[in-house]
Amino acid sequence: AGLVFIGPGVEHLALFGDKAKAREAAQAAGVPVPRGIDRAVTLAEAEAFFDSLGEAGGMMIKAVGGGGGRGTRAVTSRDQIETAYNRCRSEAARSFGNDALYVEEFIPRARHIEVQVLGDSAGNVLHLGERECSVQRRYQKLIEIAPAPGLPAELRESITKAAVRIAQQVGYQNLGTFEFLLEAAPGGPGRFVFIE
Repeated sequence: AGLVFIGPGVEHLALFGDKAKAREAAQAAGVPVPRGIDRAVTLAEAEAFFDSLGEAGGMMIKAVGGGGGRGTRAVTSRDQIETAYNRCRSEAARSFGNDALYVEEFIPRARHIEVQVLGDSAGNVLHLGERECSVQRRYQKLIEIAPAPGLPAELRESITKAAVRIAQQVGYQNLGTFEFLLEAAPGGPGRFVFIE
């Protein structure tokens, strides 16, 4: 009929709708991700991952098919794991119809930076800048500020280029948001990692 659908293709919905697969796509594009397990995990696997992080470590338990902070909990001590895991599973099942969970390291002092990306059917991808989304409640954004304040130009460029690389790697077509954490380190920003 000559109609063109404007929006994400089913392959990109499947890829980025699965947070573990999205982590793999970022890594394939040479973009760093937090330490984690890129698939659904059992409670025992979550506990073993937490133990591997050492005494000062913490982890995030997240819904594989989730978003908006649902099915997400930070765990900073071993005795919290089972309760957090079960709550995340229940929340994920209710919210997304999928109770699968994955784990990644918890970065306690981090800024949440998002990059808007636009890709077309000819393979062109560009970014539309970044925004700061660090003011949150229960992992849900309350305030977004664009551009992100106090971000050094070189770091801003590195983060936006990382978002474009991921989109190019998967042939992304549409407008989308790529989310990163920027670790707060003594003396200024530290490493950044892709989260979804």
